[in-house]
Amino acid sequence: MIIQAYLTDGFFPWAEFWLESLRHFHPNIPVILSTRNLSEEQVRCLESVNNVEVQNEELTYEKLAKMANLDISKMMNFKKQVETVHVTHENKIWKLMISADDRVKSVYKVLKQVNDKTDFLMHIDIDMYFRKPLNDLFKIITSHEVSMRFRLHSKENRKVLGSLQGFKLCDKTFKFMETWIKYIDDVKPVDRPLGYGQTSCYYAYRDLINEINWGKIPPKFATAQMPPNGVIWAANTMKGKTENLRLFREDFELIK
Repeated sequence: MIIQAYLTDGFFPWAEFWLESLRHFHPNIPVILSTRNLSEEQVRCLESVNNVEVQNEELTYEKLAKMANLDISKMMNFKKQVETVHVTHENKIWKLMISADDRVKSVYKVLKQVNDKTDFLMHIDIDMYFRKPLNDLFKIITSHEVSMRFRLHSKENRKVLGSLQGFKLCDKTFKFMETWIKYIDDVKPVDRPLGYGQTSCYYAYRDLINEINWGKIPPKFATAQMPPNGVIWAANTMKGKTENLRLFREDFELIK
């Protein structure tokens, strides 16, 4: 099992905490961080943690701004809002180009890279907090080909959760990822609705529903409600990323 996460430079404080809480329970499991625009010092800091590999790439902000039909200053303001507060209908374009596009493609890239090194990979958002051991989650992932948090009775852009997924390294997994990426690329960033990362993921699931052995991840492994029995807390709430990082750190001090 390898764990992979993705982050832009504004999420560096999250990456430090993410690794600290993960290593508290799993000190040795391999981690690959797909990062964007980190400084050399930040890369060294993350790679100083045991068994962590950082794959840092540069995003060209001017190119992204052009894709979004925005001037550079407005787009950078949207970036800061998404990284420190939460996603809105106004700043969604940054989320749709990064988390709902570049992040998904980074998962596929890493899956291809580790194909001869491991049998399973778990992808999880960087703004998550590990509160308990993940052994039960690993059992689900290693018993299925693709594992996700399903909410099939919800509206279309909430039927599946993209923040936590497990993959068996096999042709079916690659087909799922390729189908998901095709749905993403079929719609220009400026035309994508809020939540399209998860909507496109649901479309890929729908297309392959009978071809893949799907694993269902319970809510306790990806919850924004912060329950005492939650194994992994997620930061996607209206409190905002900065405030949730503070709350998560306070909780971590109590359970260490």
